[in-house]
Amino acid sequence: MTIFLENRPLNSFYSSITNVFSGQVEFRNVSTTRSNPKNITIVKDVPEYLDAQINEDSGWKIRKLKTFKGSLINLNNYKDETDYLSKTFSSSRRSKFRTNQKRLEKCFNISYKTYYGDIDKEEYESLFDKFLEFINRRFDQKQLINDDLVRWKVYRDIAYPLILSKEACLFVIYDGDKPISISFNPIHGKTIFGYIRGYDIDYGKFYLGFTDIIVQLQWCFENNFTTFDLLKGEYEYKSQWTDTQYYFEKHLIFNSSLLLTALRARLIIFKIKTMYLLIDLLKKWNFHIVLGNIRSYLRRPKMDTKNTISKVEIRIDNDPEPSKTCNGIIMDISDSSIAHIRMHIYNFLYQNQESINNIVVLSLLDPPNSFLIKGIKNSQKITVN
Repeated sequence: MTIFLENRPLNSFYSSITNVFSGQVEFRNVSTTRSNPKNITIVKDVPEYLDAQINEDSGWKIRKLKTFKGSLINLNNYKDETDYLSKTFSSSRRSKFRTNQKRLEKCFNISYKTYYGDIDKEEYESLFDKFLEFINRRFDQKQLINDDLVRWKVYRDIAYPLILSKEACLFVIYDGDKPISISFNPIHGKTIFGYIRGYDIDYGKFYLGFTDIIVQLQWCFENNFTTFDLLKGEYEYKSQWTDTQYYFEKHLIFNSSLLLTALRARLIIFKIKTMYLLIDLLKKWNFHIVLGNIRSYLRRPKMDTKNTISKVEIRIDNDPEPSKTCNGIIMDISDSSIAHIRMHIYNFLYQNQESINNIVVLSLLDPPNSFLIKGIKNSQKITVN
């Protein structure tokens, strides 16, 4: 998370913060907080479209330095989420979004909930436990290390009070009473920041990420938000979903009337400008991609081969012979003993448009380590080697 969003007391250094897209003053402070005149305050990761000002009296100055690029959706350009989707994606792509969401809702007992201003502490803790599990499983699946998890305790500690004060919200998709997708989004005025997302990879066939962001956009329009900011990071989905790029800024707040303080500030400004100039130059040579690949390779987690299933073979039989499938034990789909095939069960639901309420999963006695999914229309046999 950006330091600007994470440490809200830093706002007290500013006299006003205005969103240049909406023209709305999102923060106004009549009595700004001043640090010791000899100190230099650095506020990191301020989006440039949030025009932050200070009262430049008694020699106080602010210098704004561009750092990394971010991307956002300017919601003022659209009437609602339907208008946004029609102007952003082709009809075939929108059709796929609708198909995925309808199939999700047909196959499972889906509900959507936004926690904004109120959440039970016990429920909050339970959701963040599940949130961390989602993220860990996803990165284990990709065989990558998530650097953000180093700060997970910080996020968990600050999120609860921010949600209660309506300075953040938690979007959750439920299957029954089980969360399957969670997004934590800080809020500043009428700007919402899409930051941490996690989902149950067993539901991967249903493209939960797309449904999640569409539901979030609907909520944003209903609650008159003006900006949906997807922050830093060069990801393909961001270039597809966003319509505006901007720069993050570092703000240096210092008292220029003190000679030593002013000289120190100039030295810091020179160092920061030089560093980001070098970073931009290396990016033009795609050095950041090469470096990222090397870091990912060197830091990839070691896989526990003892607990890894070597191969899962799936044989589809739409008309199984009763004599070969009657000897089995009915399994509870939530049973941990079949967690390793749950994704394949959900894939079966997606492919055959079956409701989870209408299927039976059997653990077959012969052959061992084989399972039968029986739906209304089709059946599927799963053999684990």
